[in-house]
Amino acid sequence: MPYSWSTLPEKVSFHKKSDGPAPVVLTIRTHNSLNANGFMQFIALTAALMLIPVLAFLGQIFMWIIAGSLGTCLTAIWLALKASWKQGQLREELSIWSDYVLLERFNPNGSTQVWHANPYWTEIRLTPTNSYVLNYLTLRGNSREVEIGAFLSEDERPLLEKDLLKAFNAATTPH
Repeated sequence: MPYSWSTLPEKVSFHKKSDGPAPVVLTIRTHNSLNANGFMQFIALTAALMLIPVLAFLGQIFMWIIAGSLGTCLTAIWLALKASWKQGQLREELSIWSDYVLLERFNPNGSTQVWHANPYWTEIRLTPTNSYVLNYLTLRGNSREVEIGAFLSEDERPLLEKDLLKAFNAATTPH
């Protein structure tokens, strides 16, 4: 699952924001199919396989045309994977206290978007069919509605909604 809780909300005693760090933090990350080691292995294997046609024309001038074309292709693959990997650095963190909720979205370009509200008055809304998105998940509070988990699949967002409902219920229930 591309999201994780620092501590399960059911097992935490929630406190006010002024009393310290958030007792529960939800981190949502984008799907990333390759780690650094997998990336290097893929590039190395692709380069090795691209050498096979070059070796067939060894000693001929046509070899340089094929080698240049395959080198350009390998460079394009490298750059596309790097761009995809950078986009994969997107993450959201939802910090929950008994009297405050903070959503921070850390974008790949280094910027951060912030939203906050009182968890008691926050509405968690899952819209099954939006004009473009299935299972559109939003948080509404403090006179603003924000999307959460936009990069999750349409099957993961209803699971996240259930977890959020449990967490917000635990945070706003007096102990």
